[in-house]
Amino acid sequence: MKYRNIRRCRYELHLAARNALSVYDEIAGEFADRFGRRHPAIEAWRTDDADIVFVMMGSFATKARAAVERLRDAGWRVGLVRPRLLRPFPAQLLQQLLEGKQGVAVIDQNLSMGLGGVLHSEVASALYGHDRAPKILASFVAGLGGRDIADEEFFEIASVVRQAIQKGEMPPPRLLYTETELREVRKLQAIAHVEYEELRKADVGKVNGRNAGER
Repeated sequence: MKYRNIRRCRYELHLAARNALSVYDEIAGEFADRFGRRHPAIEAWRTDDADIVFVMMGSFATKARAAVERLRDAGWRVGLVRPRLLRPFPAQLLQQLLEGKQGVAVIDQNLSMGLGGVLHSEVASALYGHDRAPKILASFVAGLGGRDIADEEFFEIASVVRQAIQKGEMPPPRLLYTETELREVRKLQAIAHVEYEELRKADVGKVNGRNAGER
C-alpha cells in the first residue's frame, strides 16, 4: 500500500507539472496587469522573418538579443527564442515559433555529461517528427562556469549554422572557447599525459617485480 501511494503521488506531481503551463499563463497575465511587464513562457525576438534562430535560456539571452541586433545590422536575418520554463517545457509553442525556419542554434550554458547540452536535448525532443521542423538543429555549449560569451562567438555561431544550411549537413556539437582557454586545456592535457605515462610505467614495474619474485 505504501509504495502504491508513492507511485500515485509521483504521477499526480507529473500531471500537476504538465498543467503548470496554463497556470503560468494565468499568473503571468496577473503580473502584467499589476506591474505592466509581461513575461511569457517563451520570449520571441525578431523571429517572424528570421532564417536562423538562436535558442537560449537565462540571463545571457540578453546578450544574444543584442547580438541579434548587430547581426541584423550586418544583413543577417537572425532571431532569438528564449524559453523561461524547462519543466514543463512549452514544446507546442516552441514548435510554432521555429516552424519553417532554415536553421536553429541552441546555445547551452550547461553540460549533461555523456549527452550534451540540456536545452538542446529538450528542443530536439520537441521538434522530433514535426512536419515543418528546421532541417538544421545545431548544438553549442558556451559560458560554462559563468564565462562571458563574446559578440564574436554569436557571429561564429550564426556563420556555422548558415554554412550548415548551405551544405544541408548537420554540424557536430561545438564547445566554444577562446584561444587562451584552448592553450590552457592543452597544457592540462599534456600534464595529464605525462602523469599517465609515469603511472603506467610504475604499474609495469610492479608487475615485473612480482613476476621475478614468483620465479
